[in-house]
Amino acid sequence: MNTLPAISRFLTVSLGMAEDAAGKGAVSRAVHAAMRREGIRDPQDYEQLFVSSGEVRQRFIDAVVIGETWFFRDSGPFTHLARYAQTLHEARAGEVLNILSAPCATGEEPYSIVMTLLNAGLPQKAFKVDGVDISTQALDKARSACYGSNSFRGNIGADVAWFFQTTPHGREVSAQVVRKVAFYHDNLVSPNSLTGCGPYAIIFCRNLLIYLTPEARCQVFERLNSLLLPGGLLFAGHTETIFWHQRGYLPLQLDRAFALTKPASLPLPEITKATTSRKSSPPLDTKRREINASEVYIPASGESPVNVHSPTLTATDKQQPAKPSVTEVESIMDEQLQEARRLADRGNIDDAMYLCQEFARTVGPVAEMYCLMGVIHMARKDMNGAEDCFLKALYLDPGHYESLVHISLIYRQKGDKRKAAIYRERVKRNTDAKEKTMESSKTPSKTKTDENIRIRTNE
Repeated sequence: MNTLPAISRFLTVSLGMAEDAAGKGAVSRAVHAAMRREGIRDPQDYEQLFVSSGEVRQRFIDAVVIGETWFFRDSGPFTHLARYAQTLHEARAGEVLNILSAPCATGEEPYSIVMTLLNAGLPQKAFKVDGVDISTQALDKARSACYGSNSFRGNIGADVAWFFQTTPHGREVSAQVVRKVAFYHDNLVSPNSLTGCGPYAIIFCRNLLIYLTPEARCQVFERLNSLLLPGGLLFAGHTETIFWHQRGYLPLQLDRAFALTKPASLPLPEITKATTSRKSSPPLDTKRREINASEVYIPASGESPVNVHSPTLTATDKQQPAKPSVTEVESIMDEQLQEARRLADRGNIDDAMYLCQEFARTVGPVAEMYCLMGVIHMARKDMNGAEDCFLKALYLDPGHYESLVHISLIYRQKGDKRKAAIYRERVKRNTDAKEKTMESSKTPSKTKTDENIRIRTNE
């Protein structure tokens, strides 16, 4: 069944989601499940109910959004969070450290943040964590603070185990952790989301942008950028780093974590004072300010920022942030492609293809990317799609070895002996050229050899 027009518009305009973001056919399955839940068989009847009822729309949101998370997911960010928070706490005595988890899903991430900071020695009054999500179902689960085995993957460690109590219904988070998190139901694509919250010194926004349309990503950027203090720290998803980097954020080279800092030279819009009934801990000063040089994250030994901004810059300086260097962008591009390859190797070919398509939209055509897409099409038994991708890769890089091998095999399977022979010959020429290059680099030239002989003779 094709996606109903009203639902399609709601997904792309209101939620900012690409229709296949949740996986191929996920929206159609969610619609069918929603129709069964509402007791409706006719798609047009469901569409009318969807348009007229906010409760029906919310139940659909709960079904279609991605809520995959667990405690201390990718432990690296929490290790660096502890060090950064300690630095800020020492530099800003008496101020509340505001942290945002967006989206927070069922609450494992914001609770992990609180446990990390308590273990790092920060007093209860020294920080506050906000969690925001568009799913009311996920937020209800977060507020219940009781979790099953799927929320614990791997050994969480004895240092945090004491924050949980085993009950007949699962492992319950301790009250001292729960009361440090304020959960909000909100839509980050909305320009007025989180009104009255922040500003934040640290934001966790991991693996949200990969599900959004390009327009929605820009809207989320504008909102989060306005809420993050200059010099603040942002944890992003692996494949999202380049998006923030292209907008002036500076990547940090951290072990097992993908984080960036907001340069002091990026403009910080005035943050609107609270206009809703939301209650929160005393907020930080909402005037424009920058985190002083002593407050900027100091990496541990062996870690260094990719680019360091001047600590003397203020939020009103006109200096533009340094543009990402070619080396930095290439490094991030390589990481994105490696992640797509890992997904494909594990059999997650839909996710791998989605990352490749996002890479193409963000970075542009690259031979390696088209080659990987060709391999994914082959795994799907789509030889025409594979042929198209390998030919695009060879257009960009005529000597791309892997693409030459694959396209020759495809033409052999199709029975086109002439084309298969042409590309096999190109593979052979490519291999011979590489061997000659290697031999020439190992064998000194005659002139150089004669020179060496003369030098030794003279000695």
